[in-house]
Amino acid sequence: MGTDYIIMNYSVKHPKYPPRKDLVRAVSIQTGYLIQSTGPKSCVITYLAQVDPKGSLPKWVVNKSSQFLAPKAMKKMYKACVKYPEWKQKHQPHFKPWLHPEQSLLPSLALSELSVQHADSLENIDESAVAESREERMGGAGGEGSDDDTSFT
Repeated sequence: MGTDYIIMNYSVKHPKYPPRKDLVRAVSIQTGYLIQSTGPKSCVITYLAQVDPKGSLPKWVVNKSSQFLAPKAMKKMYKACVKYPEWKQKHQPHFKPWLHPEQSLLPSLALSELSVQHADSLENIDESAVAESREERMGGAGGEGSDDDTSFT
């Protein structure tokens, strides 16, 4: 998009990697970055993450943790971006598989073997039938958080 970039991803299923009984697989419904140029060596990055962690984590735990995990990830990305030009000059400066796919060392996957993984269709292998109590949903006796608490700041 001109000097701006969008990097998006979402979960897919692949027959070589079926669900496992010892794991609960999260679903990336829509996750990505909007990178907007603000000058020749600067940009603004917007991060979006709509993820269903599956399993038995209460919604309030997921919402509360996202308030510090996403900002922490962005701070780490910022620090890495500042150091990247100098680092890249010392580490295979012409190796850029994101610009030149033929340089990629990763195995190829046929797109025809993939299917979109919708959040509501992922098998909940390790889910228990035990429902949360009201106190657990409310975040303990303090009443902080609830199933309806979906705001992120």
